[in-house]
Amino acid sequence: MSNGLSKTITSRYARLFLLGALMLIAVPAASLGQDAAQVLRVSVGFGTLKNTATMSDQTKAEVDRLQRLAQEANAGKRYGDALKHMYRGMALMRGEEWTPAKAFAASLTVKVERAMLEPSQPVSVHIGQLFQLDEKVSGNVSGGIALKADETAPPIKMLQSLDGPLADYYAKPYDASLMIPDVADGNYRISVSFKPAAGDAVTKSIPIRIERGLAAKVAAAKKKAAGIESMLKARKKDALLSSTATAEYQIGLYDLASAGEINFQRINFSDVLSKADAMLDAIAGGADPLAPRRGDFKKAYRSKVDDTLQPYRLFVPASYDGSKALPLIIALHGMGGDENSYFDGYNNGAFKTEAESRGYIVACPKGRNPASMYSGTAENDVMDVLAEMQRAYKIDSERVYLTGHSMGGFGTWSVAINHPDVFAALAPIAGGGNPTDIPKIAHIPALVVHGDDDKTVPVMRSRTMVAAEKQAGAEVKYIEVPKGSHISIVVPTFKDVFEWFDAHKKKAVDAKAAAASQGKQ
Repeated sequence: MSNGLSKTITSRYARLFLLGALMLIAVPAASLGQDAAQVLRVSVGFGTLKNTATMSDQTKAEVDRLQRLAQEANAGKRYGDALKHMYRGMALMRGEEWTPAKAFAASLTVKVERAMLEPSQPVSVHIGQLFQLDEKVSGNVSGGIALKADETAPPIKMLQSLDGPLADYYAKPYDASLMIPDVADGNYRISVSFKPAAGDAVTKSIPIRIERGLAAKVAAAKKKAAGIESMLKARKKDALLSSTATAEYQIGLYDLASAGEINFQRINFSDVLSKADAMLDAIAGGADPLAPRRGDFKKAYRSKVDDTLQPYRLFVPASYDGSKALPLIIALHGMGGDENSYFDGYNNGAFKTEAESRGYIVACPKGRNPASMYSGTAENDVMDVLAEMQRAYKIDSERVYLTGHSMGGFGTWSVAINHPDVFAALAPIAGGGNPTDIPKIAHIPALVVHGDDDKTVPVMRSRTMVAAEKQAGAEVKYIEVPKGSHISIVVPTFKDVFEWFDAHKKKAVDAKAAAASQGKQ
């Protein structure tokens, strides 16, 4: 859900406030693993549905019971059970019967060893379940693993039969080594399906790409990049190393796609590799191919936390020529989004239009993963992107701003609280935070935006923060949009965000607040 929800973050631990009627999940920021993150993401849908669905008193009581069970399961780190209770509650709220087949469909997981393949190459397919079924699907099923052109197409080839009694893939996951047939290059799906004797079929599929010779081209590009990187390190060309990281990240899209971490279906890998190769040639010749770029483009850097390449997206207005320092906005995306969300969404990049007309540079970090809540390494990503921008561009240090929507709104509060001497002003949208930490950033002016009909992040989250700001004597402006939803308020208030930033430069940080912040980290 690119428009995301959120939680509050403190410096020592993360409290995931699953908003409104949602359960409270307390997880150390550094240990928010994939299972816990999945519970968090499903909780967003659960809470939003509960806030909008029309239910009888009996149904609501049962949904409340399932929510309590999910909370207990999550507290015990039984994430599969937490998901089971939430999926069942969501089915009830939609008026759907929770049958054994429906429970099996919700639990079924399908993974491939790698998604980037070549014809006549083996691939491992893993079938599992998120949770144990309370009641088994009776009778035999007709099923199998097939290669398809897309979700609705008939099988190109049945790779393996799974006919017979439905196995318990929770107790004993199934791994099959299958041979990819000799088909044309393109995007396909490996589909796993089961058809019970009665009821609808259960199908899960995984996208794969088949392309001859691509792995060899990627390997050659990696070798070239590594050689140039070694040469730059030996010559201590740090500025060019940054652009090398961007080229290396582009080459590494192949690995991310193969691991299923990005949607590769719209990526032209030949074009990506060609552009990365041209960048490397320019860098080897001593030129920085990214320095003259203006407008909207992507860069990457190598994280000092774990030596991974992390992407970010940025906008440089046409007016920038390096002679004058420009203001910088760090914009944080919502849950389910990434570094592209602020520029590709929100009325097709309305934020960029404002930035161009007002002369702002904008940078959008990835935030490590879609449910990071900007804690731990994701918070490091935010500050690392800021450092990269200050290294590569002439930034006005008195005019560095932070904004974000939903999860990004929560991140705006938490990152500023942990770095109270950095930002000139804040603009959290449809977020929230820990009001007890507000005195640490009382010197930073804040524009807070929320809709009073937000079904995902209750408006009380912002009201509480605004009340704490006023109590601390902070400069705060609160825009509460009548009948505003979680999404509808964002684009119409971009103008307010930029006007707020236009009107504020950095104030001196309170020494006691800074010391308190440093002491708690």
